[in-house]
Amino acid sequence: MKKRKKNFKNSKNSLNKLSLFQKSDARFSRKCRFSVKNAPVIDYKNVSLLQKYITETNKIITSKISNVSLGKQKKLAREIKKAKILGIL
Repeated sequence: MKKRKKNFKNSKNSLNKLSLFQKSDARFSRKCRFSVKNAPVIDYKNVSLLQKYITETNKIITSKISNVSLGKQKKLAREIKKAKILGIL
């Protein structure tokens, strides 16, 4: 029986990569929280939901960070602004 050497150069393990500038093989998907079934309703009266999308300085978190789709982000921003005007937030 011959023993085979492991070829580390051709291994697809991402830990063996030495360069910081190479793209990793790991991929992840971002799903909009409001586009699934039984999603919470975006409403200016739902304060606990709106506070998750506001920073400590009362600025709206961008959709790149919050992973919300474009249409839902616009609706979310509109409802946050309504709540701020009414003094709920």
